[in-house]
Amino acid sequence: MTDRWALTLVRVTGAVLVALSVVLVIVMPKAPVHANVPGFSGPVVGFELASTPDHVFGILGKPDDPAREHAVRAMDLTNRIDFAFMLAYPAFFVAIACLLSARGLLPSGLVVGVGILAIVMAVGDALENRQLLVLSSLTEPGAMTQPLTRLRTWTSVKWTAIFATAVLVAPYVWQDRRGWKWSGVAFGLAGVMGTAAVLRLSLLEPAANVLAVAWLMTWVHALRAR
Repeated sequence: MTDRWALTLVRVTGAVLVALSVVLVIVMPKAPVHANVPGFSGPVVGFELASTPDHVFGILGKPDDPAREHAVRAMDLTNRIDFAFMLAYPAFFVAIACLLSARGLLPSGLVVGVGILAIVMAVGDALENRQLLVLSSLTEPGAMTQPLTRLRTWTSVKWTAIFATAVLVAPYVWQDRRGWKWSGVAFGLAGVMGTAAVLRLSLLEPAANVLAVAWLMTWVHALRAR
């Protein structure tokens, strides 16, 4: 793939990613009904990392809470739109790998590696979303045990693949002197913070925010590049 076509791929996938991000920010619930998972501010991320029925009820409300219906509706809409988002950001990662390859920076074997990780993160995200939609429909704590267990598994798969990809591309982006090397710093920082979240889970949310900055910087670079 030539540099020109790779830039086009980054521009297109980045535009889709940014557009879906804006939509998600608009529709997603802005606060938990009662309380979030400790250490998190956003209810969507908190819901992904829920591990007990109390976490679920804290975010969405208990069965008799007047606010529950609105919270569940907003969360379900967010997770349904996320089925498109989970295709957009892996595609954006692949586009980044193609651009680095076109510029002679990323070996072909690692391009394949990014492609494999992109599939893993998309599948993990899809299976995570499935459990979230199941959990939002449940009101009996005992029925949540298995979905919560599966949720933690697939959430871990998704985020591991995402942050591993960020770490992988970071040094190669830094090597490119055509205006986006500082994106490599953001990718690297996000990857390190995300990896550290294994020990301190609350780091996952800021790591995801830094990754979003890296994506935006990369897309802006592609828009400005000639």
